Amino acid sequence: MYTGELDKNPHGFSDEQVAFGQLAYRLSKKYERCSFSDQDALDAYWRDLVDNGFAGIYIPEQFGGLGQDMLTMCIVTEQSSAAGWPAQKLVLTQAIFSTILLRNGTEEQQKFWLPPIARGDLKFCFGLTEAEAGSNAPRMRTTARRKGDNWVLNGQKTYISGVDDSHAILLAARTPEANDGITLFIVENPFERIPNQRVQLSGMRMYERQFTLYIEDLEVPAENVVGIPGKGMRALFDGLNPERLLVAGQSVGLGRWGVAKAAAYALQRKVFDDVIGTFQAVQHPLAESYAQLEAAWALTVSAAREFDKGGQAGEESNIAKFVATDAAFAAMDRCLQTHGGSGFTDETVILDRYLITRLLKSAPVSREMALNHIAQNALGLPRSY
Repeated sequence: MYTGELDKNPHGFSDEQVAFGQLAYRLSKKYERCSFSDQDALDAYWRDLVDNGFAGIYIPEQFGGLGQDMLTMCIVTEQSSAAGWPAQKLVLTQAIFSTILLRNGTEEQQKFWLPPIARGDLKFCFGLTEAEAGSNAPRMRTTARRKGDNWVLNGQKTYISGVDDSHAILLAARTPEANDGITLFIVENPFERIPNQRVQLSGMRMYERQFTLYIEDLEVPAENVVGIPGKGMRALFDGLNPERLLVAGQSVGLGRWGVAKAAAYALQRKVFDDVIGTFQAVQHPLAESYAQLEAAWALTVSAAREFDKGGQAGEESNIAKFVATDAAFAAMDRCLQTHGGSGFTDETVILDRYLITRLLKSAPVSREMALNHIAQNALGLPRSY
């Protein structure tokens, strides 16, 4: 029976990568029937990840991590999601912050921040999105100005995930004294230091809560600047492209979970004297989603390998995210349709996963923004935003 588990290896993963994927699947499978709002399950799962070394999987061994590459991270994310319980907390800290710090941080910053991340003692969130600018960083209104040896930040951020469960935040701000360019700042204890208000999401049970941050005369020491003041745009994409890769992996995994669950149900649900899996109206949509997810996964694997060569893989990451999120939502929609009315009950836990796959079409980068990037960079069309 199809489960979505990593039981074949057409992409030539190493034995170690396969082992990481299989372990991620087994750990997540224990929580498959839990709600995404179950805080006890979320805490227990994080302890499982830490105990098995996943908190430092992407961090080099010199800083106490396992020194794996982005492809391995994608495999772990995909397989945890294919088991029905995404390893979401690895995305912000590992994909965004750790990558940005490894490529742009000072030696002192790397030695200070990376070891506690690898131990699971430190979690980061990310402050980019604003109500007026969305993720369009050059149009953000949050600013940072020098004050002696410090910087003073003012502005607002919204839809910031996991602030209440993070030890630090990586904040992006415009710096007028550095040609009005973007600068990245590490702010410790953000939930206590920055006034905030929770964003209530209608009808969704999320594994992370969302907040609006009200940044008022927030002082940050100069040593907490990551990279060169005013030159933070490139550093941003050192983290945003891996985020898109891991979201693509997560999407493929959730889609595979949905197809596997629907196929299992179709084998046992009987109407008109036969199981519904006999009917092509059930078979064909699920087979189509299986094929679409396989294609999306191949794109994600290729993009991760391109990133691991040392570049940004912007075009590849956006294509993977675009294709994977569309395929995942279609798969979960078909899973819901296959189950009929039971798909809307807590017993099947489908609706949580369905809504997450829909969210991933819009965030962390919308499919339209991904298409903008592809049009501009792959097709040479004019910048449209």
